[in-house]
Amino acid sequence: MTSVGMMIDTIITLSFISSNVSFLQSAHPLIDIRLTSNLIHYDKLHLSDDEDECWISDTRGRVTPRKFKANNAPFLIRSLENLKEITVIMKDVNVKNLQAMGPQNNITDCTPYTPGGYLQKLFNGISPAELNLRQLSVHVDIMVESLQDVYCLMCPTEDLKYSMNELVKARFSSFVQISICCAQIRPTDEHARNYLLQGMQCALKHCNEIGAKTEFVIEPCEGYVDMTVEKENVEYSFAFFYYNPTICDPTPEEADMPLITNLDEPMA
Repeated sequence: MTSVGMMIDTIITLSFISSNVSFLQSAHPLIDIRLTSNLIHYDKLHLSDDEDECWISDTRGRVTPRKFKANNAPFLIRSLENLKEITVIMKDVNVKNLQAMGPQNNITDCTPYTPGGYLQKLFNGISPAELNLRQLSVHVDIMVESLQDVYCLMCPTEDLKYSMNELVKARFSSFVQISICCAQIRPTDEHARNYLLQGMQCALKHCNEIGAKTEFVIEPCEGYVDMTVEKENVEYSFAFFYYNPTICDPTPEEADMPLITNLDEPMA
């Protein structure tokens, strides 16, 4: 091919790329408007590590609830103009190995020890202060057979840090609850429990120093320890306890209660 021919091919290629970029740039706002208009009625987002429990809904019942993939939560938080409530429930949490302490690609693989915690992964660069939410609720329930199933029993502080640094700037109320329930009590647990208590005390001391209200509850006979931190419109709590059927299991009256849900229509 001659140099003239190569030049013509280059000009044609550049022209094609340029025209397509221009088309995408001009179409993008229309696509964005279309997506936004389809989501305008949804005001509640429910996220879980159970894929069947990830949905958005309209609390006024104007549109059918829709399922979504967990990793798309940050996109939906950005796109739902009328979003008022976010609920996060994580129950299948693995804290057995070193991987539990490291970064995760998927929010459903996160643990309370993942750098940045669940909250950083959830908002993924979105400033909570920019959102018009009414409430954020995060519940992380970890159940282990024994402390041998926990890589390192530490006080989780990643979501606490995010709460004190970012959520306190937001206009909505935030409730973050993390718990670890252990089924078996073993004599060898003492060292791990003491290490946990020291970590909780250090976390509470730091929170006191930045002006937060703190509470520390220890019930040795029940094997229960709980810490609560409150600042501005944020409440964060962490609890460790041993399984107690009188506390953990529902009463017969509660077990017989019907499940109440607003999801009257099938999810698409």
